[in-house]
Amino acid sequence: MKKGLLLFVFSVAVALSFSSCATIIGGAKYNAKVQVPNHPDASISVNGEYKGQGEANFLVKRRDANKLNITVQEENCEPETTHFTKRAFRGWAFVGTLVGWTGLTPNYIPLPWGVVVDACTGAWWKPDVSEKGVSKIDYDNFLYTITYKAIPKKESVIKPEEASKELLNSTNKSKTEILRELKQLLDEGVLSQEEYEREKAKVLESIE
Repeated sequence: MKKGLLLFVFSVAVALSFSSCATIIGGAKYNAKVQVPNHPDASISVNGEYKGQGEANFLVKRRDANKLNITVQEENCEPETTHFTKRAFRGWAFVGTLVGWTGLTPNYIPLPWGVVVDACTGAWWKPDVSEKGVSKIDYDNFLYTITYKAIPKKESVIKPEEASKELLNSTNKSKTEILRELKQLLDEGVLSQEEYEREKAKVLESIE
């Protein structure tokens, strides 16, 4: 009886010291790649930790695939955070573990050692590609594509109705200089064509 018990304990220790099927194929972590199209200078942070600029590569625990908060920010623009809250079950990995990593106790009772190991490592999980922005490169690599609007910070936004007033209050500026700055605001998209014409008329009326 003691011999059988010792054999059982030894078998458990050996089983737990090795990775099971799901943990071996894909591991307990996967490689995440984040891209922010058209914004190569945007900083990328994941769960509050800086990861890169414009593009980032890092490891994620499979069990945490549904706990990713990716924040993107460009200089003078508001930060934008995308929350990824879904994960998918790796069914084939579970079956492989159940079939290939199930042993017998001294009393010939099936005991799925591999299932225990994978449950502890979280190797059964992966990002859910049905979630917007997530795509699969291969079983071990996933891509997160972030759509960043790059909205200017509130303090840096010039209201159209304040554009000419701000310029008129500037000292030592000629009519030509003020009109040139208004045109620059038009070219940068701060003012629409209609707003530009209206502000231009105010300047011409205010300066003799």
